[in-house]
Amino acid sequence: MTANGPLGRYEYSYHEPMNTAAPDSRLRSWKAIASYLGCSVRTARRWEADEGLPVHRLMHKSQGSVYAYPAELDTWLHRDEDSSTKTAAAGKDERKSIAVLPFDFIGADSGSAYIADGFTDEVIADLSKIRMLRVTSRTSSISLKSSQLSARKIAKSLGVGLLLEGSVQKQGSSLRITVRLIDPGSEDMLWTDKYQGDLDDVFSIQERIARDVAAQLELSLSGDDEARLKSRDVDDVDAWLYAAQARQEAFRWRADAIERGIGLLEKAVELAGERPVLLASLGRAWLMCREAGVDLGPAPIEKAKDCAKRIAAVDPQAAVGLQLSGWIHYAEGDVRSAVTDLNAAIHADMNDVDSMNLLVNCYLISGRVSLARSLTDRVRMLDPLTPLARCLPGWADSLEGKFDEAVGPYREMFEMDPGNPMARLFLVWILASAQRNEEAIAVAEGFTDETAGSLAGQVAGLFAKGLRGETIEGDGGLSLDAEALAYTSDIIPRLLSQAYALLGQPGLAIAWLGKAVERGFINYPYMANHDPLWALLRDEPGFRVVLRDVEKRWEQFDG
Repeated sequence: MTANGPLGRYEYSYHEPMNTAAPDSRLRSWKAIASYLGCSVRTARRWEADEGLPVHRLMHKSQGSVYAYPAELDTWLHRDEDSSTKTAAAGKDERKSIAVLPFDFIGADSGSAYIADGFTDEVIADLSKIRMLRVTSRTSSISLKSSQLSARKIAKSLGVGLLLEGSVQKQGSSLRITVRLIDPGSEDMLWTDKYQGDLDDVFSIQERIARDVAAQLELSLSGDDEARLKSRDVDDVDAWLYAAQARQEAFRWRADAIERGIGLLEKAVELAGERPVLLASLGRAWLMCREAGVDLGPAPIEKAKDCAKRIAAVDPQAAVGLQLSGWIHYAEGDVRSAVTDLNAAIHADMNDVDSMNLLVNCYLISGRVSLARSLTDRVRMLDPLTPLARCLPGWADSLEGKFDEAVGPYREMFEMDPGNPMARLFLVWILASAQRNEEAIAVAEGFTDETAGSLAGQVAGLFAKGLRGETIEGDGGLSLDAEALAYTSDIIPRLLSQAYALLGQPGLAIAWLGKAVERGFINYPYMANHDPLWALLRDEPGFRVVLRDVEKRWEQFDG
């Protein structure tokens, strides 16, 4: 059979989804056991064979059957929790924890202020090379720029025991760097030093700071630490300056800024050669060009693929190259390949928070919530002040039907970045899912005139109409630009599908759901059992067809 919709033709053959509900507390099939665990049937069988998953069998005249008790599965799932908690605590005691606050820029040339941010990034990178140091990620550190909080409050929010702050003074080509190590408990200065040199000395100064901090903390550097500190991703100063400026441009998230960033990174590569870190930044800038709606054609992905290929030619195991490949696969809807590359990237760099964030999302949209939760605590420890890190536990809770518990993290994300239209849209969605309709409508009505016409604003407007019991006509009124941008990931198609379900538009809802599945959303347990918005489509044959397709993809996914 073929269903027609505004997104084209969706081919399917009709199958009624199986009902795996049991009349008592037992889970009576491999499918029900796997659904409860949030994994594929293949993985559940492997866990029984290799790791003692508690599955029982009954033998009948012609064949056998399996069943399991949820309580026993829960005990098995958490069997190592106490020991792992103790191990984590012990590891935390053994390692010093530190955050590098954004260095201040001192100088008349405000156009060179990006040098201080770039210097901050490099000091964080060098300190992260020391195994006995736990260093807060750059995104959380940069978020504290111009913060007026006390050292004690900053350290508490970051979960660290020490703070490093400083300043970069530039006069012509001369640099004067001042650093201070702070005990946040007493707010005493434990150590301070000054470093002088020219721009050409910037890399040696960064390395000296890392070594001096380690000495002040009485940390012995291993041979691997020494090798990592001596290695340098970019050793051309001009190329480094171009890359630092490009990163600042990327934060603006505007078409002109992203294009300038791409130009700067291309200059950096021309100067420094095929350096993986520069090529990876260039590839991500091209993907950002697509994500921001600057170019929705195939060119950005092809450009990013070219960067990944060039990295592989230099170092196929480079963490930044594996991360870029993961982003490319995700952009193409190939979530399984994204998971493979992102796991490899994290194995190569255990502090790679960007890869962890994307990997968590890939696990969640694939119905592997337990695997995602194993990473969320580490993300929150390394990157505690970014809205995404605060929200991840709520995203996991929502996918298990715990909508009330999920509201808090989503509200926290929104309050950390209230001007972000996507943060507002996500809060609208979770409130609607928790059936807190009046709150959801109020948040949806909070879009400004400037953001109401954005893609997030339009989708939130559809949610508000549905929650008010209003109807829509035709194709739903989504602008052509917004509809084109909606295709770039699984997120907006999923939300549009749920909004149209609320609006009583099953054709549109099912069509957008099909697009979300194509982009990688295959969380069958959530779709079949938990989501109250898609529950409105349960009697629609087209929804059952998509559900059956998702079930197959979910079972075949081996994360």
